[in-house]
Amino acid sequence: MSQAEQSLERLFKALANHSDLIAKAYFNGTIYSDSQNQRTLNQLKQFKVLVDHGDDGFRIAGRLSQFLDSALSSDRIRRLDTDLSSWIDTLEQQIGLYQDAWRENRLDDVDHYLLEIQRLVFDLADNLEENTSYLLMLVNSRFANVRTLAEKQKQNSFYIARLEKLVNAISALQPEFLLEYVEEQPELHQLLERQLLRLLPKYQQRLQDILDKLKIFLFELRQIEVRAQLVQGFAFYLRQNPDYQPLDWSEHDQIPQHWNRIQPLALSAHADPLDHAVEQELVEIAQKIRIDSDALLAKQKQRRLNSINLTPTEKQTLQVPKYRRQLAAYMAKVRQQAGRPLSALAFQQVFANDIEPTIWLACVMNECLKQQHKSLQVEWREVGQGTGFTGNKKICDIVLCCQAGER
Repeated sequence: MSQAEQSLERLFKALANHSDLIAKAYFNGTIYSDSQNQRTLNQLKQFKVLVDHGDDGFRIAGRLSQFLDSALSSDRIRRLDTDLSSWIDTLEQQIGLYQDAWRENRLDDVDHYLLEIQRLVFDLADNLEENTSYLLMLVNSRFANVRTLAEKQKQNSFYIARLEKLVNAISALQPEFLLEYVEEQPELHQLLERQLLRLLPKYQQRLQDILDKLKIFLFELRQIEVRAQLVQGFAFYLRQNPDYQPLDWSEHDQIPQHWNRIQPLALSAHADPLDHAVEQELVEIAQKIRIDSDALLAKQKQRRLNSINLTPTEKQTLQVPKYRRQLAAYMAKVRQQAGRPLSALAFQQVFANDIEPTIWLACVMNECLKQQHKSLQVEWREVGQGTGFTGNKKICDIVLCCQAGER
């Protein structure tokens, strides 16, 4: 039994032995792992029967879900091609049916339509992920699954056209209006935001990168196409003339004219220092090099004399920047009021109001970090952080204080 047959047998055994878990994941949409089924779910994931859903959940893979829908004659509406606008229309229909069932309090239909909406969203994600992985494999292997240059070019052109259509479709897609459509249904809103709005830009960028690589590779293929045609033509000639032998042109006065277009080989020669026959010539060359080097080193260099100007140069007065003068005044005032804290922002509003507060605080902060001001007590007044942590501290004011006796 071949390895492929053994793998297929293991897959069928896994499907048969764990059919209850697969059925549960199919009808419920999601199955969560626990201490009893964790090993089994991981095994089904390795067989690509299940895929991850959240931290500890699994769901049916998109292709297997399509097969089960077809085998069970499911009435589920599927649009999994690159026509994303039709996919959005199908999703809107399902959302409309879900909302009608919600308003009419048909709870069974609500669960059914919610599951259909989840499948539509997840199938699109699975489709994009599978296409992206496959195309990445083609790009990285440079279409290693085909041999001839013509086949590589055909496949490259085909996937470029397919990717351009898909990237343009994602670019033209505006799923934001769906969030407004489901504002009253938090569960749908969260589903569309996490699985649609966040994933589509990522897949669009990945597909665009693959598209750029495919175009570069197609350009390289076209560059070597002429050379490949020559090689293929010569190979065909050799197959037609198996007794062909290249002519010996060493005894001819002239070579064929087309040979003059061949790039000549670059050759370089040097003496062999181990050959005793040329030892004396090499010694003379080395002595001559040494004599020439000593002569160059002994040659006096003519130094250029600088002219002396007895006229005194005018003194230039440099103006101290205003922020430096204000910083010096602020530090002096802090030391004068020993024991009393002084706000940098309050000083700026009175004495340096023509300097932007943010720039002034940056200057004061830089000045406080100098060694000469280490004796000052510095209080950083920060802006209250929001819900998200960025790692930055936002300073709204700096208060300095000089202790008595530390001026």
